Amino acid sequence: MNDNSKKSLDDVMKLIGKQHVAMLTTLDGDQLVSRPMGAQEPDADGTLWFFTEAGSEKAQQIEADGRVNVTYADGDYVSVEGTAEVVHDPAKQRELWNPFAESWLQCEAEDPKVALIKVNAHTIGYWDTPSTAGSMISMVKGLITNTQPDGGDSGVVDADAQS
Repeated sequence: MNDNSKKSLDDVMKLIGKQHVAMLTTLDGDQLVSRPMGAQEPDADGTLWFFTEAGSEKAQQIEADGRVNVTYADGDYVSVEGTAEVVHDPAKQRELWNPFAESWLQCEAEDPKVALIKVNAHTIGYWDTPSTAGSMISMVKGLITNTQPDGGDSGVVDADAQS
């Protein structure tokens, strides 16, 4: 694994954009609570968006303490540390609305029960992995040559410094 890679915010946002599900971790008092969330198209500046019901437990947890972690793990791995807020923005809700959100929430984008979770990324850790075939070849080569396989590139991007 190459820990010295220098990916830009744009590079890691492209990794995130390929993901469809994220694990959102919030704080409930002193307890960490994680749940899967449907990933929406992220903004280029490191802002992540998720639909939720206004007043849901996760919304209440974010309103009490906005510190969150968002993790993506579908081929490439990304961990985002940031600050979340619950927002009601009908224009953004319409922009992001899709059949999956409608199916889950059972309403229209402008319904008052619909809210967005807006996550402002501060740091983004990533592990950009080779393809499955590339990983297998690297592992076999490592076994034969007694060397560590290439695990891909990893590093951390300071989103605050790049946005």
